[in-house]
Amino acid sequence: MLLHVGLAFVQERPTNIYSLAQPDNQVERVLLFALIPVVVAFSFFVFIFYRARREAAFREKETALKLSIAEGELKALRAQMDPHFIFNCLNSIHHYMHTNQAHAADYLIKFSQLIRHVLESSALRMVSLADEIEANRNYMLLEQLRLNQRFQFSIEISDELNADAVQIPPMVIQPFIENSIWHGLNQRSEGGKIHIHFSKKDERHIQCTICDNGKEESEKSEIDLSNRVKKSSMGMNLIQERLKNLNTLYHSDARFVLTKNTNEGKSITLSLPFQD
Repeated sequence: MLLHVGLAFVQERPTNIYSLAQPDNQVERVLLFALIPVVVAFSFFVFIFYRARREAAFREKETALKLSIAEGELKALRAQMDPHFIFNCLNSIHHYMHTNQAHAADYLIKFSQLIRHVLESSALRMVSLADEIEANRNYMLLEQLRLNQRFQFSIEISDELNADAVQIPPMVIQPFIENSIWHGLNQRSEGGKIHIHFSKKDERHIQCTICDNGKEESEKSEIDLSNRVKKSSMGMNLIQERLKNLNTLYHSDARFVLTKNTNEGKSITLSLPFQD
């Protein structure tokens, strides 16, 4: 009898162990199935994060490359602009020496000061507004001498601008002044006027307005060097390319608008990026 009971107890024991282990296995399976979506979601987020980082790095390299290219193009345009500018100054010297040799030395001194500014600023992205104004003032003084004071000029700066602190791209304003003098004021026998006004357009741009009362261009003088020396036409096309590259470099909206005045002459409104 005791043997029979003992055997019965031994036979029933494995059944009880299995019944106790079964809930544990069910919990493990539930936890496993619950973790699968978490692992998948985590892997998905890791993939998205890695892909976003990789694309951001790629875009950063692409942007740096574009800026490098734009900066190289800007330097190339400045290298083209300077010979164009120097040629026109030499043309003025030739013209002035032909008509008034007595003051040729003074003219050459002013020209050397102007060329120094051109050469120094050509390697810089930005120069102070004060330096750029001084260079353009020297240029207009030279042209006044060449034209025997047939025009007068004035420069005005709004109170909100600190000319010594504000930095602008160099050698952008001068070609517009040159255009006003050579293709407008140059045709007047007297009474020519040119007025330049600087103001703050917005938080990223300054505005330069150049107004003149010039006349329509006529035939060039026989002593004009451009009748004797062949040179490529750069002018406004080169300026437009330079403004385009400035916009790429500084994410700006540099542009110019030319309008004809009611009576005579024209006005040029130029927007340029600036830095404090």
